[in-house]
Amino acid sequence: MSFTSLGFWAFCLAVVGVYYITPHRYRWACLLAASYVFYGTFGLDVPAVLIGLTAVVYTAARFMERTESKRRRRILLAVCVGVPIGALIVFKYLNLFWETIQSVGNALLQARPIAPLSILAPIGISFYVFKLVSYSLDVYHRKVPVERHAGYFALYVAFFPQILAGPIERPGQFLPQVRQPVAFDLDRLLAGGRLVAWGLFKKMVIADRLAYYVGEVFLAPKYKGLHLLLGAYCYYFQIYCDFSGYSDISTGVSRMLGLSAPKNFDYPYLSRDVSQFWTRWHITLSSWLRDYLFLPIAYAVMRRFEADRWLRIPVEGWSYAIGMSVTMLLGGLWHGAAWTFVAWGALHGVFLVTSFGTKGLRRRVVRAIRLNRLPRLHRAISIFLTFQLVTLAWILFRATSFENAWTYLRYMQFRLPHAGRVNLFLSLGLVCILLGLEYVQRHVDELTVLERVPVEVKAVGCALFVVILIAFSVDTSNAFIYFKF
Repeated sequence: MSFTSLGFWAFCLAVVGVYYITPHRYRWACLLAASYVFYGTFGLDVPAVLIGLTAVVYTAARFMERTESKRRRRILLAVCVGVPIGALIVFKYLNLFWETIQSVGNALLQARPIAPLSILAPIGISFYVFKLVSYSLDVYHRKVPVERHAGYFALYVAFFPQILAGPIERPGQFLPQVRQPVAFDLDRLLAGGRLVAWGLFKKMVIADRLAYYVGEVFLAPKYKGLHLLLGAYCYYFQIYCDFSGYSDISTGVSRMLGLSAPKNFDYPYLSRDVSQFWTRWHITLSSWLRDYLFLPIAYAVMRRFEADRWLRIPVEGWSYAIGMSVTMLLGGLWHGAAWTFVAWGALHGVFLVTSFGTKGLRRRVVRAIRLNRLPRLHRAISIFLTFQLVTLAWILFRATSFENAWTYLRYMQFRLPHAGRVNLFLSLGLVCILLGLEYVQRHVDELTVLERVPVEVKAVGCALFVVILIAFSVDTSNAFIYFKF
């Protein structure tokens, strides 16, 4: 059941209606049942993994709470973390590892081909496994109390607006909210509806139409010239609109149910360096990787050094470089079971480590050429260069193979063939519309003229927006890009 289908919205409106007429003490059961029904529409066997992992982590965490033995707590933590991560590896990565072993065996030993594995990963497993791991670690370190109510905990893991592609909400943010009584509020319902409409617009009007041009360029990149560069730019906006559109829909549905969700995107194309990009793109994943992967690795590396420097490089530099490299490699692998995703993560790791190591040099260069006296120009140049680096990495992310990525880069030129120009201009027009609308969103507090617009005109504008959304949407069956991750 896609977020863009009429079936989902009939289901969603029914859930909202039942939710508000249900007494508060039973609302968790309403949402949990709705979440399992929604997840079950992708296959009756799909919820089995979700329910099994939820039961294991809930039970082990309860035992962890009851014991003070450090050894037992560590064993139980290993269960809480190891079982979900093990399931993720088996369902999502075993095919990749098996194919890699086969390829190496065929190349070195000329071994007989073995039948490939055909393990299908349950949709959304990458997201709810990270929820389970963060809960386990937070309970182990006593950052959050263990959740004794099995229903609340199951709802945290399976909450239907978030289960397929996030946001990756922390237990300390979500669980306290489900205990609070929520009264029906028409303004909150309308605010959530507006956010849903904006998300649908970004997905169905912008992202899905950009996908036509981007798909054609990446499918056959030979002799496409400047289309390749512009196609990579368009893919940046396609995946941004696709994923942030999902996040807006998810947040909007949560708001309609009286629950707040964490912000997942903050205009990442305006980032001034790659480090800032990762504080603006998929924010809940970035913060998860920082807290549960990067910081533990970085601190562990620092403890290994006895001196303040090694090879004339400060220990902080080594800890950052090692921690960030490992984090981005694993972050790339998390995105998909293909080595191109690992390479994408590794490339971002190179960008981040280089940025960290050259901070002082870049500041001296800026002062030397007096660019610091022109802050707007400095900001524009920084945004432009960061946009190029991130776009370069997106080529690896979108490519079907290393060969496809190399062909793409090889044929990139500044000559624009006639074929495909109409699709290009339409795509660039869509990007301009997006940038214009998001500019208004960022500066809405400064545009006081909007406050003087009559309510009737605003209502007509909203109705017109819905008509445009319906008229220009591409296809309600198009899945979100991050559903496969």
